[in-house]
Amino acid sequence: MNFNSFKNKTLILVFVCILALPWIVGGGMRLFAPKLFKKLTVVETEKRQLNKIEWSNLLNTGESISDFVDDRIPFRYSLISLYKNMNDKTEGQYQKAATAIGQKIYSANKGKDKGQEANQPVAPDEAAAGEQAAQEQLPDNYFPLQTYEDVIIARDGWLFLYGEHEIECYQGTNLLSQEDLANYAAKLNALQDLCDAQGKQLYIYIAPNKSQVYSKYMPTVDIVNTVKRAQQLHSYMAENCRTPFIYPLTECLNAAGIVQTYYKYDSHWNHIGALYGTNALYAAMGAEQTNPMDWNVGTQDADKYELYTYMGIPDDMVTHDDQECTIDYRPNVTVNGLDPEAMICRTTSDGMYDRRICMIGDSFRVNMMPYIAKDFTNCTFAHRDHMKEVYDDIKASDTIIIEAVERYDYEAFNTIQRVTNVLSQ
Repeated sequence: MNFNSFKNKTLILVFVCILALPWIVGGGMRLFAPKLFKKLTVVETEKRQLNKIEWSNLLNTGESISDFVDDRIPFRYSLISLYKNMNDKTEGQYQKAATAIGQKIYSANKGKDKGQEANQPVAPDEAAAGEQAAQEQLPDNYFPLQTYEDVIIARDGWLFLYGEHEIECYQGTNLLSQEDLANYAAKLNALQDLCDAQGKQLYIYIAPNKSQVYSKYMPTVDIVNTVKRAQQLHSYMAENCRTPFIYPLTECLNAAGIVQTYYKYDSHWNHIGALYGTNALYAAMGAEQTNPMDWNVGTQDADKYELYTYMGIPDDMVTHDDQECTIDYRPNVTVNGLDPEAMICRTTSDGMYDRRICMIGDSFRVNMMPYIAKDFTNCTFAHRDHMKEVYDDIKASDTIIIEAVERYDYEAFNTIQRVTNVLSQ
């Protein structure tokens, strides 16, 4: 056996051991120490149910099997935390090294500008002046990227997500291929055909990431593509699909120039931001839009500090300095059954539109629910992880709204496929 063959077989064996060891150790721990196993394995910050296998859709895609296995890898939470800590430390050292190197380069360039030779001694006061000049070379709006536990510590104390594809969406590094775009359009057109045949209206809604709306607070990072993934997706769907595909970035940017529309320490839009977002949906639906500021009756503590929780900072160490508008929307309309925090919520009201709405989405739907529930007489709101429980609602609806935040746009198309499966039965 030659050396290369031995090396390759050794690397393969090590790789197989790395894959198998968590399952072997985890299996034993699950039998003999289940509480410790759960503590080391469950991802507490995701706040969602574990993925399940979609048996009815296996012939179309095996993605649900992959998601099922990924969610149940032993010690997943511990491994993710270890990776984050190593990545954060590496990033921190990189930032220090990059700053030091940059200062030396700026100092050298400044010295050359003064006609100094590279080997000429520099007096202490000149060295200090050179260091100051190096700092002056940085743009006035320069702010270094600082992250901790997948959270960006940004300008003026604002916090943004770094993980969950947020930074890729912001920098424009995750554009879709033409093949992916065509596949998404085919899924959407198939569902639209079913909705047309069954007399249903269909709307796809992508809520903008906080970093796209409040980019002024983001740190200085390279923008690889000025046209981002969501804009690319919106343009392609507008040209190749009949379904209203709503990505209200322009509306959200305009609203942010009037009032704060996203939470400072959370990744979601606040109540008045959601009302501006609802207006964009209503524009596509032909429903009445109002001036959100007309329903503003004061301010209140925002009470949303999720990104501090991501960083492991307890609530008693958080300064509650974020405020949001208090909204009293259509106070004369009565709504029954509204519970925005419920994974499934069914409401009735004496609203102006007698329609059966079924809205399936993620946490960005939560702050939209109080407005839609008041404007439409029968509504079902469901998190996409609980779709099996609303199959009858989907079939009975006359309007289907599929929502996803920008960083999870692919989940909208997973939902499209699942709704297609329901309506095909």
